[in-house]
Amino acid sequence: MIFFDLDDTLIDRKKAEYLGVKAFYSEHSPLFAAHKDTFYESWRKISNGHFRRFLDGEISFAQQRIERMKDVFALSGIDLSDSEANRQFKIYRRHYEVNLVPYDDVVPCLERLKGRRLGIITNGDLEEQMFKLGKINDRNFFEIVIAAGDVGAAKPDLEIFKIACERANVDARDCVYVGDDVGIDILPCMKAGMDGIWLNRKDEGQAFPGIRTIRDLAELESVLP
Repeated sequence: MIFFDLDDTLIDRKKAEYLGVKAFYSEHSPLFAAHKDTFYESWRKISNGHFRRFLDGEISFAQQRIERMKDVFALSGIDLSDSEANRQFKIYRRHYEVNLVPYDDVVPCLERLKGRRLGIITNGDLEEQMFKLGKINDRNFFEIVIAAGDVGAAKPDLEIFKIACERANVDARDCVYVGDDVGIDILPCMKAGMDGIWLNRKDEGQAFPGIRTIRDLAELESVLP
């Protein structure tokens, strides 16, 4: 069975976030003292921190959105209520969703893999990740979707890979996992017994001995067992 990561493997989440934040900043620029580039870096740091809290079970997915927005406005000394933070997040969300698209190589790759069992293992909220999958195609390419928010375990915890195998009724040794992050995706999936394939789209980072690497999903079939 072939499992895929979702964010920044199939869906260009980082680009959607960048363009979404850029549009949000333009709408609100009189409120923010920081330059747009500094604002974006602060946004990313704040977002990543609260999303980690969600993955660790400290706060709900909905609350991490609120906390993110409150901290973003707090950078300019603006104190938001929960309801106003939620309203502001919805404004950002509209910009984000418009720019949320799959990479060009995704649908052709999935079409070529028809007939093989495919699944998703992703860190995130199940409803949110299903929305992103809907951006790929109206057809359901994936037999199973395992989301951290639904199963109570998040990568790089090996438990999420074990849960995926159990739900798919497969042995980890018969599974391949394709992801964009060596530390979060590939090394832990291999420790869990899977065969990991690193999708290094931007040709960044060092080579990792023993880890098969591709630059594009067009190369995937050539390295599959």
